Amino acid sequence: MPDTNMPDTNMTAAALAPYRVSAYNTAHESENKIHDDATARRFGFGGGLVPGVDVYGYITHMPVARWGRAWLERGTAECRFFKPVYDGEIATVTAGEDAGGLEIIVESRGERCATGRAALPATPAAAPASSARRRTKPRSRSVFGSASIPIRSPRT
Repeated sequence: MPDTNMPDTNMTAAALAPYRVSAYNTAHESENKIHDDATARRFGFGGGLVPGVDVYGYITHMPVARWGRAWLERGTAECRFFKPVYDGEIATVTAGEDAGGLEIIVESRGERCATGRAALPATPAAAPASSARRRTKPRSRSVFGSASIPIRSPRT
């Protein structure tokens, strides 16, 4: 009898149903006031922005559904944020598969808010050199941007 707790690694993109989630702003009290409703509205937004890390969490639903724990252990992902996702709004995450991995889209309010790409390499990606992780001078911050994050789990 097959183990029903393990994902089917032969699953196709057609089996990846859209993932719909009611977005939640986890950072109302953050030092970054763009997540505060009043401040965000002063800058022309509809309310406080759901943090990018949470939107990234919504994106990761698709590679986990596709590859399960293997993706958490050695998968890769990158994403770009274009438009805000607001608290209480429905975010719909869809993915299409090609030979290189998954192309992922996050939409909310009928607009494309973020895109991403996830892959499952045969071996874990090398960690960046320590000098690449260190910043020597502060950078300006933008509300929207992109991230490329190698996923690595600690060895137990």
